Amino acid sequence: MTWKKLKKSGVSLHVEYGETFANDLYGYDAKFRTGPPFEISLDLNRNLRTRNKTTNTYVDAQELADGDINQLKLVQIIDEGLFGRLASEIQATGGSSAVWTLAIELGGRHIFQVKPERDDPGETLYLHVLPRLL
Repeated sequence: MTWKKLKKSGVSLHVEYGETFANDLYGYDAKFRTGPPFEISLDLNRNLRTRNKTTNTYVDAQELADGDINQLKLVQIIDEGLFGRLASEIQATGGSSAVWTLAIELGGRHIFQVKPERDDPGETLYLHVLPRLL
């Protein structure tokens, strides 16, 4: 199974973690791999590469990198082009499974099991993080 690029440039993300959320993060080098399981990968490291360490983007990414990523609840990807390409890839393979794997690069690699959901207009993908098994 090889990774297929969905989008190299940044995609807008809404991320819920712990008791808070961030609307100003971007995921880069979005990739998808058909499975099983289906996998999607996002690199959030670029959010930490800024000269202005007071921006919300940097602060939120740093909180996640410092351990709050372990409290991840939802990643919402807002990008019509990415969603269209992903839908084409899923259709080409005959459909997707109910649970996907989400890999986030942010100060290391973090793996989550997620339940995908799309909105009706087809420009937003919700990845609901499933509880980790002990």
